[in-house]
Amino acid sequence: MEKIDQYFNFYRESNNFDDILNDKNIKKLINSKTKWSNHLRISVSNSDSVYSYIILKYGDDLIYKNLTKDFTPIPNRDYVVKKSFSTGRKKITC
Repeated sequence: MEKIDQYFNFYRESNNFDDILNDKNIKKLINSKTKWSNHLRISVSNSDSVYSYIILKYGDDLIYKNLTKDFTPIPNRDYVVKKSFSTGRKKITC
């Protein structure tokens, strides 16, 4: 069975993530890392102990929400739901 990686997204205004990347407990478990403007994303092998360690030590810098906005349409606000009458007659009112 294939192991699933966990992803952690961090945000800092200073854009300095050296303490996380040089942490000896995390460094040996990082599978991939991506860094962009004030953000860092790391993937580690799925483990409860790693998850707990990162939450306790770096929880203030973690991003728990999605990085992108949810653009899912909302019924009756973004579009009108029309009922389909496959059987029977349609009633037309003026």
